[in-house]
Amino acid sequence: MIIAITDRKISATRDFLEQVEAIAYSNPDMIILREKDLSDSEYRYLAIECQRICSYHNIKFCVNSYINIADSLGDGRVQLPFASLKANADKLSRFEEIWVSVHSVTEAKEAEEAGATHLIYGNVFETPCKPGAKGRGIKDLKEVCSAVKIPVFATGGIEINNAEKVIEAGCKGFCVRSLLMQSGNPLAEMEGLKERDKKK
Repeated sequence: MIIAITDRKISATRDFLEQVEAIAYSNPDMIILREKDLSDSEYRYLAIECQRICSYHNIKFCVNSYINIADSLGDGRVQLPFASLKANADKLSRFEEIWVSVHSVTEAKEAEEAGATHLIYGNVFETPCKPGAKGRGIKDLKEVCSAVKIPVFATGGIEINNAEKVIEAGCKGFCVRSLLMQSGNPLAEMEGLKERDKKK
């Protein structure tokens, strides 16, 4: 399973939604709208447009962090940082899928116990998204995958040449940000990623 994560600040095209359209055309399994610095109204606008694009291409769409917007759009899923999970426990019963970002075995176990249905673990490799942050590596990723029963997805520096490693570590899939957001041809990148994802 391949998940595309947005970042309008590094979009390959001048128009962010055009890049999302190109990524959706490449047929990932889901797109997460991760634009944390926007006002509610700004984020809602992009969420509605991205949901429309995803619906047209018949792929899943997920809101990051903006719980009320996620609920109002009715997709039944939301993605949260670990720190937000327990703080918003009373708002999450309406969601069928609760994706939570974690950074350790301890957080993974606590998130599972708190109701997370899917985990995103990272950063596995060094990534421009977190300059100076050393990748946590495949060994730690394996430990997280073994520690919980719910699906784990790797994130952080995932590219065509290392995607297979995270699948071999026990992940159900991986998240890709820079590779797709900065690409002038997301379809070609996705074809390479899907070859690695098949090897699970």
